[in-house]
Amino acid sequence: MATATALPADARPPAHEQRPASIRARLWARPGGRAALILVALLILAAALAPVLAGLEGQDPNTYHDGLLNSATGGGPSGAFGGISSAHWLGVEPSTGRDVFARLVYGARVSLLVAGGATLGQLLIGLLVGLAAGLGNRWVDAVLGRFTDLALSFPALFFSIALLAVVPHSFPRPLLLCLILAGFGWASTARIVRAETLVLRERDFVAAARLYGAGTWRIARREILPGLAAPVATFTALAVPGNMVAEAGLSFLGLGVQPPTPSWGQMLSSATTWFQTDPEYVLVPALTLLLCVLAFTALGEAVRRAVDPKEQER
Repeated sequence: MATATALPADARPPAHEQRPASIRARLWARPGGRAALILVALLILAAALAPVLAGLEGQDPNTYHDGLLNSATGGGPSGAFGGISSAHWLGVEPSTGRDVFARLVYGARVSLLVAGGATLGQLLIGLLVGLAAGLGNRWVDAVLGRFTDLALSFPALFFSIALLAVVPHSFPRPLLLCLILAGFGWASTARIVRAETLVLRERDFVAAARLYGAGTWRIARREILPGLAAPVATFTALAVPGNMVAEAGLSFLGLGVQPPTPSWGQMLSSATTWFQTDPEYVLVPALTLLLCVLAFTALGEAVRRAVDPKEQER
């Protein structure tokens, strides 16, 4: 009876690459990771349940409440603290009277959708280009390296503004934002993946896999990708909040998501003329965006520590 030949001990991948412990368990074991995970889960849940939360308040994001505005202040909320009441938990918008809480939770959908979609696109493109460059021959590496350098040298902000300005508004704006942010943001991921791949492909277990007839695709999928978990998690830690801020910034300039669709960037843009008379309207979207960015950054760092073997040995 034929028996399978075992790999030499020094040619096998480390134990954490053969049977990784539950990342969720290691993440939950750290207080910082646990807090970040809970906060991110609550933010995602609030965005997913935006209609339910707005319904509990009894409001919707697009209804005007002119009777709650004070004409003497040019259209500011009549009540204290931006018109906060039992019917309007975070007050109402100046000049329109739309409910701030309803627009905030609906705006979270846009922010998280665009940030998540753009980050996923950046990861996919970066992984494909980085793996191809790291595992290919020197000509493939050189061509893809120059292509990556070209992508890094692009003034992404100016090109994003130009594209958003010329593309018709009939094109779905969230999808366009995802495509633009992913198209201009993948190069850093590709650089990281290529550098890590060049290191991992020299490991003994990769050489052993080649010796036993594994193809390039199998080596990339079974041997290289597990070792990329830590750097990819680090990239995600920066990319998700970075894309959230980018979406808010482009919407702030009037080039992102268009009214009447709620957006945190829109709220901040319209709040700039009211920050002296109604500072609450400025603080609500600004602090929410800050909280989201901090939560995702902390979660990404916690995930990186959970998948990094050096951290596990401490």
